[in-house]
Amino acid sequence: MGDLFVQRPEPESIFAHAATHLREADIAFGNLEGVITDPTYLTEAQATRVFYSEERMLSAYTYAGIDGVGLANNHSMNQGLASLLRCTELLDEAGIAHAGSGRNIEEARSPAIMERNGTKVAFLSYSSVFSPPFAATADRGGIATVRVATSYEPPARLAEVPGASPIIHTVADPKDAAAMQGDVAAAKERADVVVVSWHWGMSRATGGPNAGKVIEYQVAMAHAAIDAGADVVMGHHPHMLEGIEVYDGKAIFYSLGNFAFDHHTGSQDTILARCVIRDGAVQRVSFIPTRINEQAQPVPLDPEEGRDIVKLVGELSAAFETQFRVGDTEVTVEIPKAAGVARSLR
Repeated sequence: MGDLFVQRPEPESIFAHAATHLREADIAFGNLEGVITDPTYLTEAQATRVFYSEERMLSAYTYAGIDGVGLANNHSMNQGLASLLRCTELLDEAGIAHAGSGRNIEEARSPAIMERNGTKVAFLSYSSVFSPPFAATADRGGIATVRVATSYEPPARLAEVPGASPIIHTVADPKDAAAMQGDVAAAKERADVVVVSWHWGMSRATGGPNAGKVIEYQVAMAHAAIDAGADVVMGHHPHMLEGIEVYDGKAIFYSLGNFAFDHHTGSQDTILARCVIRDGAVQRVSFIPTRINEQAQPVPLDPEEGRDIVKLVGELSAAFETQFRVGDTEVTVEIPKAAGVARSLR
């Protein structure tokens, strides 16, 4: 799943239509946007941006059978470290695994590993959209981050067309990128399958004309994660769908959009990604088109009911030349048989 944020009178009601699908999964995982905590953990300094959900909202996630969440995102530290640590304490008590945060950088970059039927799946969580004080360090708690530098190149005809928009380049910090790859490689030694959850990209709120577009560093870092051993990359933050790429035989969901998100209202389109793991490897990747209704409830659809969503995903993925096979209950991402088949967004 993509972004999760529950804050309503009846928490479980947000998963009224999706809980059956989630409970059927051996592992259900999503990005927990903001923390679940008590207001007493807020400090005056952090209370200026109130983005958290009450502790009783935890019942929504247990009701839906969610097994794990990523915590590396731009809202996890809005209320300070104490609130984030309270959230992880609540998740631990509920038996929900979590990755991407901790009392120091070592904890934040450690994977959440879940075992099912003798197969181990490791989840790593990173954010490239964050306020600098949110990043965990050797002696400070916070979230796992990969910094990104932005530069602006004048267009070729700038003298001829004054005021023309610059060419924007985004490049991940080399040390952070190398550390991420080290984390992936280490996780692969401990687990059969590694999933990288990444908060990145451009949202409607801040992206302007680039909102929802896959930008340079996302492609580079997704490929770098797979090169290091990741089996699936799942992106989020833009709060809207982005394309799906197949790189070296592995699926990259650049943005899964919102899934159960009370902070945004109104009907939206999203998807529920599915991976079938057998013999210690991902054998099939697919998605279920999902409509978020006016009550902010995700409603999974069959491909015929959600044909407009299927078409949208195809259009968003066209630049990557991704192929899909539409079935009765889901849409399969076609994975080339030969390894090493990789395409980049140009």
